[in-house]
Amino acid sequence: METKLDKTTLPAAVLGFVDGWQGRDAEKVESLFAENAVVSDEGHTYRGRDEINAWIRNSINLFTTTLSFLGAREVDGMVGASYRLEGDFPGGVVELEYQFHLDAEGQIAKLDFATASV
Repeated sequence: METKLDKTTLPAAVLGFVDGWQGRDAEKVESLFAENAVVSDEGHTYRGRDEINAWIRNSINLFTTTLSFLGAREVDGMVGASYRLEGDFPGGVVELEYQFHLDAEGQIAKLDFATASV
């Protein structure tokens, strides 16, 4: 069953990820991930803290973007937060859903990216 969420009801790790990424604060973003987390981004999978930290450090400053919140949902333990990204990356505009799976402590256990759902 899908539950609609608004920006004020998003979990702290979701808000922290977006805020940290936009602020280019790699340490803040790194702290949000569980030890054995998995991230899938642009056809690559990063497993565990060392690989995820390297992905963050190599990606966080690549492009300058502005995010506009489009909406959010929770489905079967996945929190999907959709944003419109505009910036200096190839194509210049994209609407993405950041798909977070959080562990019992509220840390990010898994993160995927998909086409925005709203």
